[in-house]
Amino acid sequence: MPEKPTVSIIISAYNRPKVVIYAIKSVLDSDFDDWELIVVGDGCNTETEAAIRAFTDPRIRFHNLAQNTGHQSAPHNKGVEMARGTYVFFLNQDDMYFPDHIANRVAFMDKTGADISWSPILLLQHSGTDSGPIDADHDRLYLDGAVADGKFHPNCFVISSCWAVRREICAAVGPWLPINETRLSPSQEWLFRAHEQGRKMVYHRHVSVMCIHSGVRRYSYVNPESPEHERAWSWIEGGTEARAQLLDCVAIQMAGHLFDAQRALEKHRRPVLAGAQALSRKLGIHPDSVRRFFDGMKRGAWVDDHTKFTKSAPPTLGLDQTLSFSNSNTGDASDTGDMIGRGWHDREPSGRWSSQESAEINFSVTGENHVLAVSGHTLRPGDTVEFLVNRTPVLVEPFNDHEQVFLVPIAASGFTLLTIKVKNPQSPQDLGLSEDNRVLGFHLSAIRLTVPSAARLA
Repeated sequence: MPEKPTVSIIISAYNRPKVVIYAIKSVLDSDFDDWELIVVGDGCNTETEAAIRAFTDPRIRFHNLAQNTGHQSAPHNKGVEMARGTYVFFLNQDDMYFPDHIANRVAFMDKTGADISWSPILLLQHSGTDSGPIDADHDRLYLDGAVADGKFHPNCFVISSCWAVRREICAAVGPWLPINETRLSPSQEWLFRAHEQGRKMVYHRHVSVMCIHSGVRRYSYVNPESPEHERAWSWIEGGTEARAQLLDCVAIQMAGHLFDAQRALEKHRRPVLAGAQALSRKLGIHPDSVRRFFDGMKRGAWVDDHTKFTKSAPPTLGLDQTLSFSNSNTGDASDTGDMIGRGWHDREPSGRWSSQESAEINFSVTGENHVLAVSGHTLRPGDTVEFLVNRTPVLVEPFNDHEQVFLVPIAASGFTLLTIKVKNPQSPQDLGLSEDNRVLGFHLSAIRLTVPSAARLA
Protein backbone atom coordinates (compact mmCIF):
# COMPACT_ATOMS: atom_id res chain seq x y z
CA MET A 1 0.00 0.00 0.00
CA PRO A 2 1.50 3.38 -1.02
CA GLU A 3 2.37 5.74 1.82
CA LYS A 4 1.08 8.80 -0.04
CA PRO A 5 -1.29 7.77 -2.81
CA THR A 6 -2.54 10.28 -5.35
CA VAL A 7 -6.18 9.67 -4.43
CA SER A 8 -7.97 8.78 -1.20
CA ILE A 9 -11.49 7.48 -1.85
CA ILE A 10 -13.90 7.52 1.11
CA ILE A 11 -16.99 5.34 1.34
CA SER A 12 -19.42 5.76 4.21
CA ALA A 13 -21.07 2.35 4.72
CA TYR A 14 -24.04 1.17 6.70
CA ASN A 15 -25.78 -2.22 6.56
CA ARG A 16 -26.19 -2.72 2.81
CA PRO A 17 -23.65 -5.50 2.24
CA LYS A 18 -25.07 -6.54 -1.14
CA VAL A 19 -24.84 -2.95 -2.40
CA VAL A 20 -21.55 -1.61 -1.05
CA ILE A 21 -19.65 -4.41 -2.82
CA TYR A 22 -20.46 -2.79 -6.18
CA ALA A 23 -19.06 0.56 -5.07
CA ILE A 24 -15.85 -1.17 -3.97
CA LYS A 25 -15.65 -3.24 -7.16
CA SER A 26 -15.99 -0.08 -9.26
CA VAL A 27 -12.88 1.33 -7.58
CA LEU A 28 -10.97 -1.94 -8.02
CA ASP A 29 -11.88 -1.99 -11.72
CA SER A 30 -10.56 1.53 -12.27
CA ASP A 31 -7.90 2.06 -14.91
CA PHE A 32 -6.05 4.23 -12.35
CA ASP A 33 -4.06 2.36 -9.69
CA ASP A 34 -2.54 4.95 -7.35
CA TRP A 35 -5.32 5.13 -4.79
CA GLU A 36 -6.33 4.09 -1.31
CA LEU A 37 -9.91 3.20 -0.42
CA ILE A 38 -11.09 4.04 3.09
CA VAL A 39 -14.41 2.45 3.99
CA VAL A 40 -15.81 3.87 7.22
CA GLY A 41 -18.71 2.00 8.74
CA ASP A 42 -21.36 3.96 10.61
CA GLY A 43 -21.65 1.29 13.28
CA CYS A 44 -22.11 -1.46 10.67
CA ASN A 45 -23.40 -4.93 11.51
CA THR A 46 -21.15 -7.99 11.23
CA GLU A 47 -22.57 -9.02 7.86
CA THR A 48 -21.66 -5.68 6.27
CA GLU A 49 -18.21 -5.72 7.87
CA ALA A 50 -17.61 -9.25 6.57
CA ALA A 51 -18.61 -8.23 3.03
CA ILE A 52 -16.14 -5.34 3.09
CA ARG A 53 -13.30 -7.30 4.65
CA ALA A 54 -13.73 -10.01 1.99
CA PHE A 55 -11.85 -7.67 -0.35
CA THR A 56 -8.19 -8.42 0.30
CA ASP A 57 -6.55 -5.66 -1.75
CA PRO A 58 -4.02 -3.98 0.58
CA ARG A 59 -5.08 -0.53 -0.66
CA ILE A 60 -8.45 -0.98 1.08
CA ARG A 61 -8.83 -0.03 4.75
CA PHE A 62 -11.93 -0.48 6.90
CA HIS A 63 -12.78 1.41 10.07
CA ASN A 64 -16.07 0.87 11.88
CA LEU A 65 -17.39 3.62 14.17
CA ALA A 66 -18.37 2.36 17.61
CA GLN A 67 -21.90 3.78 17.35
CA ASN A 68 -24.27 4.53 14.52
CA THR A 69 -24.71 8.28 13.91
CA GLY A 70 -27.41 7.97 11.27
CA HIS A 71 -25.72 10.00 8.54
CA GLN A 72 -22.61 10.34 6.41
CA SER A 73 -21.07 13.28 8.28
CA ALA A 74 -19.22 11.39 11.01
CA PRO A 75 -17.94 8.59 8.70
CA HIS A 76 -16.81 11.10 6.10
CA ASN A 77 -15.05 13.26 8.68
CA LYS A 78 -13.27 10.15 9.98
CA GLY A 79 -12.33 9.17 6.43
CA VAL A 80 -10.83 12.59 5.75
CA GLU A 81 -8.86 12.30 9.00
CA MET A 82 -7.46 8.96 7.80
CA ALA A 83 -6.79 10.09 4.21
CA ARG A 84 -3.22 10.47 2.93
CA GLY A 85 -3.79 11.23 -0.75
CA THR A 86 -3.27 14.45 -2.67
CA TYR A 87 -6.94 14.37 -3.63
CA VAL A 88 -9.97 13.16 -1.68
CA PHE A 89 -12.85 11.52 -3.53
CA PHE A 90 -16.16 10.53 -1.94
CA LEU A 91 -18.24 7.58 -3.12
CA ASN A 92 -21.65 6.78 -1.66
CA GLN A 93 -22.09 3.09 -0.93
CA ASP A 94 -24.94 2.82 -3.46
CA ASP A 95 -23.03 4.56 -6.31
CA MET A 96 -20.39 3.38 -8.77
CA TYR A 97 -17.50 4.82 -10.75
CA PHE A 98 -16.96 4.06 -14.41
CA PRO A 99 -13.41 2.73 -14.99
CA ASP A 100 -12.08 6.04 -16.37
CA HIS A 101 -13.49 8.26 -13.61
CA ILE A 102 -10.48 8.54 -11.31
CA ALA A 103 -7.86 8.98 -14.04
CA ASN A 104 -9.88 11.62 -15.87
CA ARG A 105 -10.59 13.56 -12.71
CA VAL A 106 -6.99 13.52 -11.50
CA ALA A 107 -5.85 14.84 -14.91
CA PHE A 108 -8.53 17.53 -14.74
CA MET A 109 -7.54 18.61 -11.23
CA ASP A 110 -3.87 18.74 -12.22
CA LYS A 111 -4.65 20.75 -15.35
CA THR A 112 -7.01 23.31 -13.80
CA GLY A 113 -5.49 23.65 -10.34
CA ALA A 114 -9.00 23.40 -8.90
CA ASP A 115 -9.56 23.13 -5.16
CA ILE A 116 -12.83 21.28 -5.79
CA SER A 117 -14.34 19.84 -8.94
CA TRP A 118 -17.62 18.14 -9.72
CA SER A 119 -19.29 16.60 -12.75
CA PRO A 120 -22.69 15.49 -14.05
CA ILE A 121 -23.79 12.03 -12.93
CA LEU A 122 -26.01 9.38 -14.47
CA LEU A 123 -28.93 8.93 -12.09
CA LEU A 124 -30.95 5.73 -12.34
CA GLN A 125 -34.34 6.95 -11.14
CA HIS A 126 -36.25 3.79 -12.00
CA SER A 127 -35.24 0.41 -13.39
CA GLY A 128 -38.03 -1.07 -15.49
CA THR A 129 -36.63 -4.61 -15.47
CA ASP A 130 -34.33 -6.71 -13.30
CA SER A 131 -31.69 -7.32 -15.97
CA GLY A 132 -30.59 -6.46 -19.46
CA PRO A 133 -29.45 -3.37 -21.37
CA ILE A 134 -30.92 0.07 -20.83
CA ASP A 135 -34.43 0.49 -22.23
CA ALA A 136 -35.60 4.04 -22.93
CA ASP A 137 -39.25 2.90 -22.94
CA HIS A 138 -39.24 1.43 -19.44
CA ASP A 139 -36.19 2.76 -17.55
CA ARG A 140 -35.88 6.29 -16.20
CA LEU A 141 -32.40 7.72 -16.36
CA TYR A 142 -31.40 11.36 -15.83
CA LEU A 143 -28.32 13.53 -15.99
CA ASP A 144 -28.07 15.23 -12.59
CA GLY A 145 -25.73 17.95 -11.33
CA ALA A 146 -25.27 19.43 -14.81
CA VAL A 147 -25.03 23.20 -15.27
CA ALA A 148 -25.04 25.02 -18.60
CA ASP A 149 -22.61 27.80 -17.67
CA GLY A 150 -20.09 25.68 -15.78
CA LYS A 151 -20.55 27.67 -12.56
CA PHE A 152 -21.51 26.46 -9.11
CA HIS A 153 -25.17 27.09 -8.31
CA PRO A 154 -26.33 26.44 -4.72
CA ASN A 155 -29.77 25.32 -5.92
CA CYS A 156 -28.25 22.54 -8.04
CA PHE A 157 -27.81 19.42 -5.91
CA VAL A 158 -24.28 18.09 -6.46
CA ILE A 159 -23.93 14.62 -4.97
CA SER A 160 -20.60 13.98 -3.27
CA SER A 161 -19.89 10.87 -5.36
CA CYS A 162 -18.84 13.20 -8.19
CA TRP A 163 -16.57 15.46 -6.09
CA ALA A 164 -12.81 15.66 -6.07
CA VAL A 165 -11.20 17.82 -3.38
CA ARG A 166 -7.61 18.69 -2.57
CA ARG A 167 -6.96 17.14 0.83
CA GLU A 168 -5.77 20.38 2.44
CA ILE A 169 -9.00 22.05 1.31
CA CYS A 170 -11.02 19.51 3.31
CA ALA A 171 -9.36 20.76 6.49
CA ALA A 172 -9.54 24.42 5.45
CA VAL A 173 -13.29 24.31 4.77
CA GLY A 174 -13.93 22.32 7.94
CA PRO A 175 -15.83 19.16 8.87
CA TRP A 176 -19.18 18.01 7.57
CA LEU A 177 -21.87 19.17 10.00
CA PRO A 178 -24.10 16.77 11.93
CA ILE A 179 -27.63 16.61 10.55
CA ASN A 180 -29.09 18.42 13.57
CA GLU A 181 -27.00 21.52 12.82
CA THR A 182 -28.25 22.26 9.29
CA ARG A 183 -31.49 22.35 7.33
CA LEU A 184 -29.58 21.13 4.30
CA SER A 185 -27.99 17.86 3.40
CA PRO A 186 -24.57 18.03 5.11
CA SER A 187 -22.89 17.49 1.74
CA GLN A 188 -24.61 20.52 0.18
CA GLU A 189 -23.96 22.65 3.27
CA TRP A 190 -20.24 21.77 3.06
CA LEU A 191 -20.10 22.56 -0.66
CA PHE A 192 -21.87 25.88 -0.20
CA ARG A 193 -19.55 26.75 2.68
CA ALA A 194 -16.56 26.05 0.44
CA HIS A 195 -18.02 28.29 -2.26
CA GLU A 196 -18.64 31.13 0.19
CA GLN A 197 -15.03 30.85 1.34
CA GLY A 198 -13.90 31.50 -2.24
CA ARG A 199 -12.48 28.06 -2.96
CA LYS A 200 -11.69 27.44 -6.62
CA MET A 201 -14.55 25.22 -7.80
CA VAL A 202 -14.40 23.95 -11.38
CA TYR A 203 -17.00 22.02 -13.33
CA HIS A 204 -15.76 18.90 -15.16
CA ARG A 205 -17.88 18.05 -18.20
CA HIS A 206 -17.26 14.31 -18.09
CA VAL A 207 -19.95 11.76 -17.18
CA SER A 208 -18.33 8.91 -15.27
CA VAL A 209 -20.42 8.22 -12.14
CA MET A 210 -23.57 6.11 -11.82
CA CYS A 211 -25.88 6.93 -8.89
CA ILE A 212 -28.81 4.95 -7.47
CA HIS A 213 -30.18 7.04 -4.61
CA SER A 214 -31.33 5.01 -1.63
CA GLY A 215 -33.22 7.99 -0.23
CA VAL A 216 -35.93 7.78 -2.92
CA ARG A 217 -36.37 3.99 -2.59
CA ARG A 218 -38.74 2.97 0.18
CA TYR A 219 -37.36 0.34 2.57
CA SER A 220 -33.99 0.37 0.79
CA TYR A 221 -32.19 -0.29 4.09
CA VAL A 222 -34.63 -3.03 5.07
CA ASN A 223 -34.67 -5.06 1.86
CA PRO A 224 -31.21 -6.64 1.48
CA GLU A 225 -31.58 -7.29 -2.27
CA SER A 226 -31.07 -4.73 -5.05
CA PRO A 227 -31.50 -6.06 -8.59
CA GLU A 228 -30.98 -2.47 -9.78
CA HIS A 229 -27.37 -2.54 -8.60
CA GLU A 230 -26.75 -5.90 -10.23
CA ARG A 231 -28.14 -4.57 -13.49
CA ALA A 232 -26.28 -1.24 -13.30
CA TRP A 233 -23.04 -3.09 -12.63
CA SER A 234 -23.45 -4.85 -15.99
CA TRP A 235 -23.59 -1.41 -17.61
CA ILE A 236 -20.41 -0.33 -15.84
CA GLU A 237 -18.72 -3.46 -17.15
CA GLY A 238 -20.17 -2.84 -20.62
CA GLY A 239 -17.58 -0.15 -21.35
CA THR A 240 -17.93 2.80 -23.69
CA GLU A 241 -20.67 1.19 -25.78
CA ALA A 242 -22.92 0.70 -22.75
CA ARG A 243 -22.25 4.25 -21.55
CA ALA A 244 -23.19 5.59 -25.00
CA GLN A 245 -26.49 3.72 -24.75
CA LEU A 246 -27.10 5.21 -21.31
CA LEU A 247 -26.45 8.72 -22.61
CA ASP A 248 -28.74 8.07 -25.59
CA CYS A 249 -31.48 7.15 -23.13
CA VAL A 250 -30.84 10.33 -21.16
CA ALA A 251 -30.96 12.49 -24.30
CA ILE A 252 -34.23 10.97 -25.49
CA GLN A 253 -35.97 11.27 -22.14
CA MET A 254 -34.73 14.73 -21.20
CA ALA A 255 -35.65 16.08 -24.66
CA GLY A 256 -39.16 14.73 -24.11
CA HIS A 257 -39.36 16.36 -20.68
CA LEU A 258 -38.19 19.68 -22.18
CA PHE A 259 -40.86 19.51 -24.90
CA ASP A 260 -43.57 18.79 -22.31
CA ALA A 261 -42.32 21.64 -20.11
CA GLN A 262 -42.38 24.11 -23.02
CA ARG A 263 -45.94 23.13 -23.91
CA ALA A 264 -47.06 23.50 -20.29
CA LEU A 265 -45.39 26.92 -20.07
CA GLU A 266 -47.06 28.12 -23.26
CA LYS A 267 -50.48 26.98 -21.97
CA HIS A 268 -49.85 28.92 -18.76
CA ARG A 269 -48.69 32.09 -20.52
CA ARG A 270 -51.24 32.09 -23.36
CA PRO A 271 -54.39 30.30 -22.18
CA VAL A 272 -56.57 31.73 -24.98
CA LEU A 273 -54.16 30.44 -27.60
CA ALA A 274 -54.03 27.04 -25.87
CA GLY A 275 -57.81 26.81 -25.98
CA ALA A 276 -57.90 27.78 -29.66
CA GLN A 277 -55.25 25.18 -30.45
CA ALA A 278 -57.19 22.46 -28.65
CA LEU A 279 -60.28 23.36 -30.69
CA SER A 280 -58.28 23.47 -33.92
CA ARG A 281 -57.15 19.89 -33.43
CA LYS A 282 -60.78 18.77 -33.38
CA LEU A 283 -61.35 20.65 -36.63
CA GLY A 284 -58.26 19.14 -38.29
CA ILE A 285 -56.19 22.34 -38.20
CA HIS A 286 -52.51 22.18 -37.22
CA PRO A 287 -51.93 23.92 -33.84
CA ASP A 288 -48.83 25.76 -35.12
CA SER A 289 -50.95 27.31 -37.86
CA VAL A 290 -53.26 28.70 -35.18
CA ARG A 291 -50.34 30.06 -33.15
CA ARG A 292 -48.89 31.86 -36.18
CA PHE A 293 -52.32 33.33 -36.97
CA PHE A 294 -52.44 34.71 -33.40
CA ASP A 295 -48.92 36.12 -33.92
CA GLY A 296 -50.06 37.99 -37.03
CA MET A 297 -48.11 35.87 -39.50
CA LYS A 298 -49.55 35.75 -43.03
CA ARG A 299 -49.74 32.64 -45.19
CA GLY A 300 -46.34 31.82 -46.70
CA ALA A 301 -44.48 34.15 -44.33
CA TRP A 302 -42.90 31.35 -42.26
CA VAL A 303 -41.08 29.84 -45.27
CA ASP A 304 -40.41 33.29 -46.73
CA ASP A 305 -38.65 34.40 -43.54
CA HIS A 306 -36.41 31.32 -43.67
CA THR A 307 -35.63 31.97 -47.33
CA LYS A 308 -34.61 35.54 -46.59
CA PHE A 309 -32.43 34.34 -43.71
CA THR A 310 -30.53 31.82 -45.86
CA LYS A 311 -30.46 33.46 -49.32
CA SER A 312 -30.38 37.22 -48.79
CA ALA A 313 -27.12 39.12 -49.16
CA PRO A 314 -25.30 40.22 -45.98
CA PRO A 315 -25.19 43.94 -45.04
CA THR A 316 -23.01 46.22 -47.12
CA LEU A 317 -20.09 47.75 -45.25
CA GLY A 318 -19.71 51.35 -46.31
CA LEU A 319 -16.41 53.15 -46.80
CA ASP A 320 -15.11 54.71 -43.57
CA GLN A 321 -17.99 53.10 -41.66
CA THR A 322 -16.99 51.76 -38.23
CA LEU A 323 -19.08 48.98 -36.73
CA SER A 324 -18.79 48.01 -33.07
CA PHE A 325 -19.31 44.40 -32.00
CA SER A 326 -20.01 45.26 -28.37
CA ASN A 327 -23.43 45.35 -26.75
CA SER A 328 -22.89 48.92 -25.57
CA ASN A 329 -24.39 51.97 -27.23
CA THR A 330 -21.11 53.10 -28.75
CA GLY A 331 -20.71 52.61 -32.48
CA ASP A 332 -23.29 51.15 -34.82
CA ALA A 333 -23.84 47.78 -33.15
CA SER A 334 -27.26 47.23 -34.68
CA ASP A 335 -25.99 45.85 -37.99
CA THR A 336 -23.28 43.52 -36.76
CA GLY A 337 -25.60 40.70 -35.74
CA ASP A 338 -26.46 40.10 -39.40
CA MET A 339 -22.76 39.79 -40.19
CA ILE A 340 -21.93 37.16 -37.59
CA GLY A 341 -21.29 33.69 -38.95
CA ARG A 342 -20.18 30.56 -37.17
CA GLY A 343 -17.73 30.38 -34.30
CA TRP A 344 -18.67 33.25 -31.95
CA HIS A 345 -19.82 33.67 -28.37
CA ASP A 346 -22.57 36.18 -27.52
CA ARG A 347 -21.87 39.89 -27.40
CA GLU A 348 -20.24 41.34 -24.32
CA PRO A 349 -19.77 44.98 -23.20
CA SER A 350 -16.40 45.29 -24.94
CA GLY A 351 -16.94 43.09 -28.00
CA ARG A 352 -17.33 39.47 -29.02
CA TRP A 353 -15.01 36.47 -28.52
CA SER A 354 -14.58 33.69 -31.04
CA SER A 355 -15.49 30.31 -29.58
CA GLN A 356 -13.25 28.05 -31.65
CA GLU A 357 -10.18 28.07 -33.87
CA SER A 358 -12.00 29.66 -36.84
CA ALA A 359 -14.74 32.28 -36.73
CA GLU A 360 -16.50 34.01 -39.62
CA ILE A 361 -17.95 37.41 -40.53
CA ASN A 362 -20.07 37.99 -43.64
CA PHE A 363 -20.55 41.34 -45.38
CA SER A 364 -20.68 42.94 -48.82
CA VAL A 365 -18.28 45.51 -50.26
CA THR A 366 -18.83 48.00 -53.10
CA GLY A 367 -15.68 48.71 -55.11
CA GLU A 368 -12.21 47.17 -55.11
CA ASN A 369 -8.86 47.43 -53.31
CA HIS A 370 -9.99 48.29 -49.81
CA VAL A 371 -8.52 47.57 -46.41
CA LEU A 372 -10.50 46.30 -43.46
CA ALA A 373 -9.14 47.59 -40.16
CA VAL A 374 -9.98 44.90 -37.59
CA SER A 375 -9.62 45.95 -33.94
CA GLY A 376 -9.16 43.18 -31.42
CA HIS A 377 -6.84 40.95 -29.45
CA THR A 378 -6.24 37.36 -28.48
CA LEU A 379 -6.29 35.78 -25.03
CA ARG A 380 -2.56 35.06 -25.02
CA PRO A 381 0.20 37.50 -26.00
CA GLY A 382 2.29 35.99 -28.78
CA ASP A 383 -0.62 34.24 -30.48
CA THR A 384 -0.60 34.43 -34.26
CA VAL A 385 -3.81 35.62 -35.93
CA GLU A 386 -4.55 34.53 -39.49
CA PHE A 387 -7.11 36.27 -41.70
CA LEU A 388 -8.68 34.68 -44.76
CA VAL A 389 -10.89 36.44 -47.32
CA ASN A 390 -13.22 34.10 -49.18
CA ARG A 391 -11.13 31.15 -47.93
CA THR A 392 -7.85 32.65 -49.22
CA PRO A 393 -5.16 33.58 -46.64
CA VAL A 394 -4.34 37.30 -46.92
CA LEU A 395 -2.69 38.21 -43.59
CA VAL A 396 -0.79 36.41 -40.82
CA GLU A 397 0.29 38.62 -37.92
CA PRO A 398 1.36 38.07 -34.29
CA PHE A 399 -0.63 39.70 -31.54
CA ASN A 400 1.49 41.97 -29.35
CA ASP A 401 -0.61 44.63 -27.64
CA HIS A 402 -3.72 44.69 -25.46
CA GLU A 403 -5.76 46.06 -28.37
CA GLN A 404 -4.37 45.89 -31.87
CA VAL A 405 -5.50 46.95 -35.34
CA PHE A 406 -4.99 44.35 -38.06
CA LEU A 407 -5.09 45.68 -41.66
CA VAL A 408 -6.75 43.06 -43.84
CA PRO A 409 -6.71 43.64 -47.64
CA ILE A 410 -10.10 43.29 -49.37
CA ALA A 411 -9.33 43.15 -53.08
CA ALA A 412 -12.67 42.40 -54.74
CA SER A 413 -16.18 43.78 -54.44
CA GLY A 414 -19.28 41.80 -53.62
CA PHE A 415 -19.88 39.12 -51.00
CA THR A 416 -16.99 38.81 -48.52
CA LEU A 417 -16.40 35.99 -46.07
CA LEU A 418 -13.79 37.00 -43.49
CA THR A 419 -12.37 34.13 -41.47
CA ILE A 420 -10.32 34.86 -38.34
CA LYS A 421 -8.17 31.98 -37.04
CA VAL A 422 -6.26 31.51 -33.80
CA LYS A 423 -4.63 28.12 -33.38
CA ASN A 424 -5.37 26.03 -30.28
CA PRO A 425 -7.60 28.53 -28.45
CA GLN A 426 -7.98 27.88 -24.73
CA SER A 427 -10.08 29.05 -21.83
CA PRO A 428 -9.02 31.55 -19.14
CA GLN A 429 -9.58 28.69 -16.70
CA ASP A 430 -7.02 26.52 -18.52
CA LEU A 431 -4.51 29.37 -18.40
CA GLY A 432 -5.15 30.12 -14.72
CA LEU A 433 -6.47 33.62 -15.50
CA SER A 434 -10.01 33.24 -14.17
CA GLU A 435 -12.77 30.66 -13.66
CA ASP A 436 -14.21 31.34 -17.14
CA ASN A 437 -14.18 27.92 -18.83
CA ARG A 438 -15.23 29.13 -22.28
CA VAL A 439 -12.80 28.62 -25.14
CA LEU A 440 -11.73 32.11 -26.25
CA GLY A 441 -9.79 32.72 -29.44
CA PHE A 442 -10.00 36.26 -30.87
CA HIS A 443 -11.75 39.21 -29.24
CA LEU A 444 -13.34 41.35 -31.96
CA SER A 445 -14.05 44.95 -30.95
CA ALA A 446 -14.77 46.77 -34.21
CA ILE A 447 -14.19 46.81 -37.96
CA ARG A 448 -13.75 49.75 -40.34
CA LEU A 449 -13.53 49.68 -44.12
CA THR A 450 -11.10 52.16 -45.60
CA VAL A 451 -8.63 52.69 -48.44
CA PRO A 452 -4.97 51.59 -48.19
CA SER A 453 -3.57 55.11 -47.88
CA ALA A 454 -5.89 56.00 -45.01
CA ALA A 455 -5.17 52.70 -43.27
CA ARG A 456 -1.44 53.38 -43.32
CA LEU A 457 -1.99 56.76 -41.68
CA ALA A 458 -4.27 55.31 -38.97
